[in-house]
Amino acid sequence: MAKPWNEMTPAERMADRIAKNREIDQRVSQKILAEPKKKAGETASRTKAPRNVLDKFQEIKKTQGMDAAAEFVRSRKP
Repeated sequence: MAKPWNEMTPAERMADRIAKNREIDQRVSQKILAEPKKKAGETASRTKAPRNVLDKFQEIKKTQGMDAAAEFVRSRKP
């Protein structure tokens, strides 16, 4: 609308909010339709995040202690 929010009547505010919600719904539905369909196997293979060095460090620290984890970090340096 052309008027600022504080100058609108309650009915105009409601109409403005409804119009904005419809625009948002339209954009969302267009995005959903535009996304390519994924294969069932693709989604299943990416559900578990890949392990990284920090995860390995935390696992060693928990099972073998801080000294072993520190040694793991030292051995990783070139």
